Amino acid sequence: MDAVAGPAGKLLPWYRRAQRRLPWRAVSGMSGTPDPYRVWVSELMLQQTRVETVVPYFLRFTERLPDLASLAAASEAEVLALWSGLGYYSRARALHRAARIVVREQNGRFPEDVEGWMALPGVGRYTAGAIVSIAFGKPAPILDGNVARVLTRLYGLRGDPRAGGLNRDLWKLAERILPRRSISDFNQALMELGALVCTPRAPRCLLCPLREDCVANREGLQHHLPELPARPKPTRVVMAAAIVEKRKKILFYRRTRTELLKDLWELPLGECQEGEGPREAVAREALGTYGLTLEVGEEVARVKHSIMNRRITLHAFEAELETSPAGPTAALEGEYRWVSRDGISALAMSSMVRKVLAAKKKSQGKGG
Repeated sequence: MDAVAGPAGKLLPWYRRAQRRLPWRAVSGMSGTPDPYRVWVSELMLQQTRVETVVPYFLRFTERLPDLASLAAASEAEVLALWSGLGYYSRARALHRAARIVVREQNGRFPEDVEGWMALPGVGRYTAGAIVSIAFGKPAPILDGNVARVLTRLYGLRGDPRAGGLNRDLWKLAERILPRRSISDFNQALMELGALVCTPRAPRCLLCPLREDCVANREGLQHHLPELPARPKPTRVVMAAAIVEKRKKILFYRRTRTELLKDLWELPLGECQEGEGPREAVAREALGTYGLTLEVGEEVARVKHSIMNRRITLHAFEAELETSPAGPTAALEGEYRWVSRDGISALAMSSMVRKVLAAKKKSQGKGG
């Protein structure tokens, strides 16, 4: 296949038949050009997150904040609450800051070039290219994991696509194969092919519209390309949390002293030290970190959770206060809150904490 002519002639007809109906995507021939706001929100949500995970969050977010003006006018706490459970909360903060910049400094007009988007918080080269090409039809290349996998297999390229010379070559290649027309559909088609057909494991080569031109398919290299470095072995971690309830309200703390998950609400929790059981760990952490003396009761939930290469088993215990939270003091004022069950959804908290609360509710349902 001629790299200059590119794969558009075969890829675009396939995409128009096979594309998924996603809420941020304009379906070809039906609803026109995608909305820049929805493309932008979706691209930030999709970073390091699967499509099927993102869809319900995207729908909830855009129902409450349907446009740039509403996002800029919202508080950070509301934005974080709507994002709660997706992880990587710096993305939500960057989205919010960027919305305010566009409204305040650019009269509410989105940039239409890569440079303009990259000047905004949270927008890198890939995200800028995706928004400019998909929402505005401008000739900007994209290179995410899906596209890199498609191109390394299609052209039989060796090496780590995320590093050094190969990464630079892939960006140049992604630009060179852009068609003159239908750029929005073409870039989405590359990503869609990687997501649905040219998958990391068990690629569906017989269904690929580019199979006859693919070097990896021809030479049997589908399972060897791209050449990614081995992932580090996961670290097993045991944690413990306390569910402290009083008058039908649960005690939450806001993380203000750490950058990780900063300003999110959490249950009193901590990591088990070597040789320490979860029950002992939660009592120790409650006193040392939160200033609480707890009478730790029965275990009411146990959940699995992954963060990066950490594989966490979290034990959650019912607990009663022997001493109340200190306050209001300079150190603790505003850092804890008693929250009714109906009010929990309005708090920004990690998906791990939400898993604990859901598991406890489920176990109570079985018991009742």
